[in-house]
Amino acid sequence: MFFIIQQETIGRDPVQNAIIMDVINHNRYSHSYELMSSMDFYKEFNDEETFSMQMIRKTPEDFDERFQNAIPIGTVRFIEQYLQTFKGIERDNAIEVPPVLRTEEFLKRKYSIVTRDAIPRTGEFFIKDATQQKLFSYKGDLEFFLNDEMFREKTNEFDSSLRLDPDHLYQVSEIVHILAEYRVYVLGREINSMCVFAGNPLIFPDADLIKKAVKLINAQPDSPRSYSLDVMVTPRGTAITEVHNFLGVGLYMVDWDEELLYAYKHGMDYVMKYNVAQTEFSNF
Repeated sequence: MFFIIQQETIGRDPVQNAIIMDVINHNRYSHSYELMSSMDFYKEFNDEETFSMQMIRKTPEDFDERFQNAIPIGTVRFIEQYLQTFKGIERDNAIEVPPVLRTEEFLKRKYSIVTRDAIPRTGEFFIKDATQQKLFSYKGDLEFFLNDEMFREKTNEFDSSLRLDPDHLYQVSEIVHILAEYRVYVLGREINSMCVFAGNPLIFPDADLIKKAVKLINAQPDSPRSYSLDVMVTPRGTAITEVHNFLGVGLYMVDWDEELLYAYKHGMDYVMKYNVAQTEFSNF
């Protein structure tokens, strides 16, 4: 397999590149990689009408043939750039809590996936874009976060302020007291490892609930083959936070083998075959 690894480390843990490159180098007879900048997806264009230099997106023909079926590893935006350039796919759709787990047993909180118009304007909630990953998130009183400008169209191309896209769905959920957060790595539909990434590492999640959640996810015909399952332990018990297709998963562990590389391939396979769009839901 051939991987392209994002060169920039801004917004990313630089250790992750070292981990991935080390695994590839240990299996170099089967796999290879190339570092690539986000800017490598663009080329300069001299606009003779305005006498200005502009950046335009490259086409697949501008790259070596091996890039056609590469596996991108990097930020969500880097992966989107690859998918848009080579596959004509807008994004790796967010999974959030998959529909099969949207029950009280796994949520243990008020949880909703709603349109922009259904977002409450007051009250303390956690909110984020549920269509496009890593766009924004906020936890607190929505009266202090939301404003009328967020619900309007941008007036010019230089306006970089946050706008809530009317075509997107948004997660709005109850704020709960989190004692500990864990990430469960599922590789090839098997639980491979689990690590704490926030809170008290001596407060353990419910293993039986995690195994049941993985079994239910795996039973869905359009589920990813490799993914991460984030869980939190609260005074109400263990709850599912969200699920990520492995293509954009962050690594909180350093000890990996070749199975990691196939997990990224599974992530790419999922986007190409399913890439299921987000659906509305509310238990409020």
